[in-house]
Amino acid sequence: MPIPIAFIFLLMLASAVAMFARRWELPYTVALVVTGLVISILREQFYPDLDVGLHLTPELLFIVFLPVLIYEAAFHFNLRDFFANWKAIITLAAPGLIVGIFVAGSLIFGLSLLLELGLSFGGALLIAAMLSATDPVAVISLLREVGAPRRLSILMEGESLLNDGVAVVVFGVILVALGLDSLHPTLTATFVLQFLSWEILGALLIGTAVGVLMSWVTTRVDDHLIEITLTTLAAFGSFLLADWAHASGVIACLVAGMLTGNFGARLGMSATTRVAVASFWEYLAFLANSFVFLLVGLEVSPSRLIGNWVPVLLVWIALLASRSLLVGGALPLISRFEGKMARLSGAAIVWGGLRGGIAMVLALSIPREWPFRDLAIDVVFGTCLLTILVQGTTMSRLLLRLGLAKDRSGERRLQEIRGHFRSIQAAMRFLDRQREVGTIGKEMYEEVHGELVEDLRSLERQSTDTKDVEEQMRQAEGQELRRQLLQVRKAALRQAQVDGHLAEKVVRRLVGQLDEQLHRMNEE
Repeated sequence: MPIPIAFIFLLMLASAVAMFARRWELPYTVALVVTGLVISILREQFYPDLDVGLHLTPELLFIVFLPVLIYEAAFHFNLRDFFANWKAIITLAAPGLIVGIFVAGSLIFGLSLLLELGLSFGGALLIAAMLSATDPVAVISLLREVGAPRRLSILMEGESLLNDGVAVVVFGVILVALGLDSLHPTLTATFVLQFLSWEILGALLIGTAVGVLMSWVTTRVDDHLIEITLTTLAAFGSFLLADWAHASGVIACLVAGMLTGNFGARLGMSATTRVAVASFWEYLAFLANSFVFLLVGLEVSPSRLIGNWVPVLLVWIALLASRSLLVGGALPLISRFEGKMARLSGAAIVWGGLRGGIAMVLALSIPREWPFRDLAIDVVFGTCLLTILVQGTTMSRLLLRLGLAKDRSGERRLQEIRGHFRSIQAAMRFLDRQREVGTIGKEMYEEVHGELVEDLRSLERQSTDTKDVEEQMRQAEGQELRRQLLQVRKAALRQAQVDGHLAEKVVRRLVGQLDEQLHRMNEE
C-alpha cells in the first residue's frame, strides 16, 4: 500500500475509533490497540502479504512521535503543582524507578531460569528498564472524568513525565553493559559517571536554554501562527539538539515544554494565542497517539505473541509486584501528599501504572544482533497490551471501590428523569393538538391525558431524591451556558469584522478579552 494511501487510511481509522470510543465511553488508547490487533489478526489469517506501508521504526518514533507526546504533556503540566509535591514525584520517578528496575529485573531473571529461556541477568534488567516508564495518558483523562482527587492526577502525571527520561537513560547504560552500543563498547565507572552526568545535566541545560529562549521570543510577538511555530521549534529543536549532543532528548524536550508552557504561554501569549497553541498540540498528540497505538497493533504478530503468553503474563505480574513494593516504600511521602487517603491512593497508583509508547519505542530500538531481541519485543508489547487492556479498562471501577471517584449514577438517573419529562410533555402537546382538530373524542382525550399526568407525578416524586445532584448539574450547566455565550459573542465580533462594521485591531482586542474570561473559567 503506498504511504500516502496508508496515511489517509490510518487517519480515517483513527477518527472512526475515536467516535466509537466516545460513543461507548471506552478509553481511546484501549480502542486503538484492540483495533490494531484485530487488523493484525485478519491480516495474518487472510491477507499475509498485506503491507500498510507504514512501520514503527525507531527513527519515526524517536524523531517524530516522541517529541510530540513529551512536549504536549509537559506544556500543560503546572510547575506550581510539581514544586508543591516534588518529593513524592521525584521519589517515584528517580530513585524509586531505579530500585523498581532492579526488583523487576531480578523477578524476570528468576522467571527466565524457571522457564529455561536462557536470558541473562543483564537482559532481564534491559526488559525491566524498557517497561519501567509508566504511560498513564488514558488513566489521567479517566481520573478527571470520574472526579478523582486532583492531587492523585498530579502525582501520576508528574511521575510519568519524569520517569520517561530516567528510563531512557538507564536503558542506555544497560545497552552499554551488554555490549550492544557500538559507540561505547565497554562499561566502566568513569563512563557511567560521565554518561549519566551529561545525559541528565546536558539535557537540562539544553532544554532550559531552548525553553527560556522561546519563552522570551513569545513575549516579543503577538501572532498565534508564529507562536505555534515557536513551540514546534522548542519541541523538536530541544529534542534533536540534545540527541545531536549525545544528551537525553526526552529530558531536554520535557524541560523545554515545562518552561514554555509555564512561562512563555502565561507571560508572552494572549489568551487567544494560548487557545490556538493548546488546540494545535492537542491535535498533534491525538495524531501521535493514534498512529503509535494503531501501528503497534499492526506490528505485533498475534500467533507469536500467543506463543509467548506465559512469559508475558509472568512479566506483567512481576511488574505489578515490583511497583507495589516501590509505591509501598514511598507511602510515607505519599501520606503527606494525600493525607489519610495515602494507602488507597497508593493502590490506585500501582494499578494506574500503564505501559505504552516509551516501552515500545525502546523495544524497537534494540540492536538486531542481540539474540533475545524478538523475545524482548514480544514480552514488552504483550505486557503493554495487558496493562492497557486489563488495568486501563478496570481503573474506573477500582477508583469507585476505593472511594476516590464520584459515582455518576445519580447524574445519569437525573438525565433519564429529564428525558422522560420532555417526552411526556411532547406527548401531551401532541394530544392537545389532536383534540383541537377533532381527531380524538373527549373521553379518550381525558383517559390518555390522565395517564400522562400520572406519569408526570411519578417522575416528580422520583426527582425529589435527586435534588443535590440537580443543584450540582444546574451549576455545571450554568457554567457551560456562560462559555457558550462567550463563544457566541466572539462569533458576533468576527462577523462584524467580515461585514466591515468593526476594524480588525478592535476585534482582536475584544476577542482577546473574551478569551481571557474563557481561560479563567476553564482554570476554575
